[in-house]
Amino acid sequence: MKINPDTLHFFSQLLANNNRDWFNANKDRWNAILADFTNFTQALIDAMTPLDPGLKNLQAKQCIYRIYRDLRFTTDKRPYKTHIACFLYSGGDRTQCSPGYYLQVGFSDFDQQNGCSLGGGFFMPSAKQLAAIRQEIFYCTDEFKAIMAQPSYKKYFGNQFYTRKKLTRPPKGYPADWPDVDLLKWTDYTTMYTMPEKYILTDQLFDQVLKVWKASLPLNLFLERAIDNFNE
Repeated sequence: MKINPDTLHFFSQLLANNNRDWFNANKDRWNAILADFTNFTQALIDAMTPLDPGLKNLQAKQCIYRIYRDLRFTTDKRPYKTHIACFLYSGGDRTQCSPGYYLQVGFSDFDQQNGCSLGGGFFMPSAKQLAAIRQEIFYCTDEFKAIMAQPSYKKYFGNQFYTRKKLTRPPKGYPADWPDVDLLKWTDYTTMYTMPEKYILTDQLFDQVLKVWKASLPLNLFLERAIDNFNE
C-alpha cells in the first residue's frame, strides 16, 4: 500500500501557486490524493488498534486534517496547507488533547521537515495533563527511562522530545536536586522523525510508518496511563 504518486508533485506546484484559482483547476488531483491518503490512514488505524486499544473505532476521515489554513490569527494569508497530514488520537475525540500518532507528507508549514515527518507522544497537553505526565514520570522513573532507552526508540527519536519549549528550572513542586529532574522540564512529550525520501512514494512507506509509530508506542501507552490515573 502506498500514497498517491502525484502527492509531492502536487504540493510542490501548490507551493508556487497557493491560490484558489490554481487549486480549483487542480481539484481533481487533490481529490485523488485525499482518497488514497484516506485509505492509507485507515489501514494504519487498523494495524495500530490491536497495539493501542485507545484507537478503537477511529475512522480515517476523523483523523485527516483539512487542507484549508486557519487565516484568522496570521498575517500569512495563503489559503492552503502544502502538505497532507493525519493524527490518530487516543480516546476518540480530536477536539480534546490526547496522545496519538502523527504523519505529514508534503512541504513544511510548521516546523517539520519537507517530505515526510511522523511520530507519536503528546503535543500541547493541558496544564492538568502535563501535571499528570510529570507525576507519572516522577513515580515511575525507571520505567520511563527504560522506554527512552529501547533501541528502536533511540534509533528514531534519540533522547530528545519535539517541544515548543523546555523549562530552565524544575517545575513547581519537584526538588531541584532530584537526579532525573531534567525529564520533567519538557512542556511536550512528542516524538518526531523525518522519513528518508526514498520511502515516501513506494510500497515500503506503510511498513516504515508502522515501525516508527511502534517505536513510540510504549511512550504513548505510558502517557495515556498517566492521564487516566490522574483523572481517577
